[in-house]
Amino acid sequence: MEKNILVEIIKRRLALEGEELTAVLENPKYQRLFENAAKGARYRLVAEVVASKGCHSGHVVGQRIVFDSAGNLLTREAPDRVCAFLMPNLAVLINAFFENLMNGRDPNAVMFNRTGCFDVGPMCGGWGHVQVEMRAELRE
Repeated sequence: MEKNILVEIIKRRLALEGEELTAVLENPKYQRLFENAAKGARYRLVAEVVASKGCHSGHVVGQRIVFDSAGNLLTREAPDRVCAFLMPNLAVLINAFFENLMNGRDPNAVMFNRTGCFDVGPMCGGWGHVQVEMRAELRE
């Protein structure tokens, strides 16, 4: 995808005009984004449940929660229920993967790619706990 096409998509999607658009176009960090966005768009970010005990939302080992490379939940590929208490920690991981993608690095170079929900389990006054491991996969 050419830079001009990407700029038009961003301009339209974010409704940027005038000074706001100029600020984006003249910022060096966005130049890296423009260079790497098309390569990054080839990936999906997959958070796979690797441990689950007492999950009130029903998350089970092997379940996949899938996002596009920009961090949008792909609802057609998500479980019927996604726990809100898992999402904030997933956002932190998505940001780390996104940073790698937009800087032209291997997205899977994120060293600490596991997280879990906020629930601390029944021994600490909660319900249970879910852990996920995130990875970037090339889209099919």
